[in-house]
Amino acid sequence: MRVVSTSEFEALTRKIRKTYRLVDQDIALLSAKLKDGVRPKDYQLQNMGGMEVYKARLPNTSARVGARGGFRVVYRVKDGAIILLLLIWAKSRTVDIPDHEIGRIARLY
Repeated sequence: MRVVSTSEFEALTRKIRKTYRLVDQDIALLSAKLKDGVRPKDYQLQNMGGMEVYKARLPNTSARVGARGGFRVVYRVKDGAIILLLLIWAKSRTVDIPDHEIGRIARLY
């Protein structure tokens, strides 16, 4: 599996990095797990038009909180070989992003 960050994901990561300095390390751990085929505490989103879109919990080591209070990462598995990182947000700052917004972004990629 190949893990690719989208431009949307990179922009959100830059914003988060200002508050949470270790976010890049957290994302690197997630990417390594995804490359190895390990799905960390995630679930598949429904009603995504046949796309494989998942939301994963990611621990925030900067704030020393676990996966439950850490980051949320949305990614899409494309053609069974590429994982596209679509969105990231801190659970403490943004409660949730609506599924229709996630679907819109997933369709772009």
